[in-house]
Amino acid sequence: MFGLQFSNPVDTSVAYKGNAKNNGQANDPMLGSKIGGVNVFGGGLAMYNEDGEMVGAIGVSGDTSCTDHIIAWRVRDALGLDNIPGGVGDGFTNDNLILNNPPTTNSFEHPTCGFGEELIIPNLATNFPVGP
Repeated sequence: MFGLQFSNPVDTSVAYKGNAKNNGQANDPMLGSKIGGVNVFGGGLAMYNEDGEMVGAIGVSGDTSCTDHIIAWRVRDALGLDNIPGGVGDGFTNDNLILNNPPTTNSFEHPTCGFGEELIIPNLATNFPVGP
C-alpha cells in the first residue's frame, strides 16, 4: 500500500473550499465537486481458513500503524483465521510487522512507531499455520 495515496491525490482546492461551517449543509461549498484521494491505513491483514484459503480481511485504525497491525494480528489469531499459507517475514513464514529504521527500499519493512511495539512483536506467534 506504500505510495498508494499518491495514485489519486486529494484535490485540496475542493477539500478546503469555502467556509467549513457550511459543510454538510445545503450551501456546502464542496457540493457537486469531488475531493478524490486515497487514504492508506496500516493494520490490515488477510484472514485464512483451515484450508489456507483467504476468506476475508481485518483492518484496525485508531492508533499508530504499528499498534493497529498488532491488534489486527491478535484479533485474527483469536478468531482462528490465521492459517497463513505464506508471509512476508523471516523467509516468508510469518506476517508479523517487520521494523527497520529506515525501511529498506522495496521491502515489507515499517519504521518503528516509537511506543515499545518492538518489544511486543517478537511475542506474537511465528509458526504458521497458527490457526486451529
